[in-house]
Amino acid sequence: MTRNHDVVVVNGRPARVRSVPLLAEHQIGHYPEFRAFFSSVFGLDADPFRAPGVIRVGGRHYELVFVGYSGQPFPAGVRIAALVPGLEPMDEEQALSDLWAFVAWMIDGVGGAWDIGALRTTGRIYRINGRRM
Repeated sequence: MTRNHDVVVVNGRPARVRSVPLLAEHQIGHYPEFRAFFSSVFGLDADPFRAPGVIRVGGRHYELVFVGYSGQPFPAGVRIAALVPGLEPMDEEQALSDLWAFVAWMIDGVGGAWDIGALRTTGRIYRINGRRM
């Protein structure tokens, strides 16, 4: 991993938060490197039934729920949710910026043919605002 993008893997979910869905990727297995990255970082090979993974970006927390599908290696998918304190509103702009930081962190961790330049190109193709990265 060349940069951390302010992403930190933490143990346990903070208290008194609610889960706000942000992103679901149903086929991370299209590229085995992504499955291997998540398995390594979150210890999924050793304990696939563990509690969801939690990351912190800045002072905000996000939960990663890894999904399995019959006949596919685990994890087959991932659902990412913001963990928002109490009944506070979620800052959507900040959550999107944090999501970009998470994806950049993941790309750095996967390495190989995957790099930040390709991520930015993909963002331009899909007209995603790259200033968030």
